[in-house]
Amino acid sequence: MHPNPNNSLCALFSLIPGAGHMYLGLMKRGASIMAAFFASIAAAAFFSSLELFGYVFGLLIPVIWFVAFFDFWRYSRMPPEEKALVQDEFIVPKGAGLPGGAAMGKVRVIGGILLILAGAYQLYRIFLFNYMYQFLHSQRVIFFFERIPALLGGVGIIAVGLLLIFWKSRQIKREAGSYEE
Repeated sequence: MHPNPNNSLCALFSLIPGAGHMYLGLMKRGASIMAAFFASIAAAAFFSSLELFGYVFGLLIPVIWFVAFFDFWRYSRMPPEEKALVQDEFIVPKGAGLPGGAAMGKVRVIGGILLILAGAYQLYRIFLFNYMYQFLHSQRVIFFFERIPALLGGVGIIAVGLLLIFWKSRQIKREAGSYEE
């Protein structure tokens, strides 16, 4: 960690989630906070057409910002003896078991199911409902081509959800196969 940080730079970097941690030398922690912050912004924008999901991810943005802000100031105000003991870790420590561990396995399955439901809802709401309405009332085929990005987005979300659910089982089978050889 940075032994003697500049207070002006600390104040400036603390406003950007993760940047202050990186300034202090906590690169892994800062990068993971920054990635979580910008991923929540991207998810809020992506799910903005699905009101509930957009609102949930939108509410995460200030929560992550405040957590990052106060976490940074906690590290920057530590005495030098404590700073020497701090180890740079990602927000989710290695012991939490990404991609393994029983608790993370449950989180991955729940996350995968939520992504599948979000993708299915997006397919229904944006593609199927609107397409069927337009098709039945105007018989316009061009409407189908306008909704292809929404269709691909929903299919992509479902694919990521399925990958999250079945990733561990593939990894276990692969490891079991390599031990037998």
